[in-house]
Amino acid sequence: MTRTLTSLAAICLALPAAAQETRDLGAHEHGVSTVEIAVENGMLEIDILSPGVDIVGFEYEASTPEDKDAVEAAIRQFLDPESIVTLPDAAGCRLTEVLAHLHTGDHDHDEGDHDHDHDHAEGEDHDHAEDESGGHSEFHASYAFACEDEAALTTIGFPFFELFGNAREIDVQYVTASGAGAAELASDAAELTLE
Repeated sequence: MTRTLTSLAAICLALPAAAQETRDLGAHEHGVSTVEIAVENGMLEIDILSPGVDIVGFEYEASTPEDKDAVEAAIRQFLDPESIVTLPDAAGCRLTEVLAHLHTGDHDHDEGDHDHDHDHAEGEDHDHAEDESGGHSEFHASYAFACEDEAALTTIGFPFFELFGNAREIDVQYVTASGAGAAELASDAAELTLE
């Protein structure tokens, strides 16, 4: 599946961006998250990158208890994929893996690489300090699902916008058995239709 996501970036970058603003995937733009989705052989993988300011309201080093709590709360939200994405019940998708961490320039702060059956321990001592040079931070979340009926996986909703008020847009790129595509989602149009 990892090779599929690597291929996803290459395929989707080659797609014409008719009626859409073209963005470099590596670009960090406040208010804009990027999502890559791959559906293959009954497996669904979703990879999300969101600017730190969109999620917790800042990108500076989290040094106060309030800022550290905000980062910890955001990680907990990302570790609950049902609060970030919604899948059609008919697809029968079961979470098999979740990963959420804060990436800060030179450092990744892994917060969890968990099977669905394991809980993220409350009160774990994590260092969420951001890059001291003032660089940009991004939250990264990855979800893997095993789906019983891949054909029923026709839409993916993003309640993400309800959690993170600073998020304005999600740029989505996806690959399915029927091809590749791209879309821009916003809070008033927060559902992706897979073609």
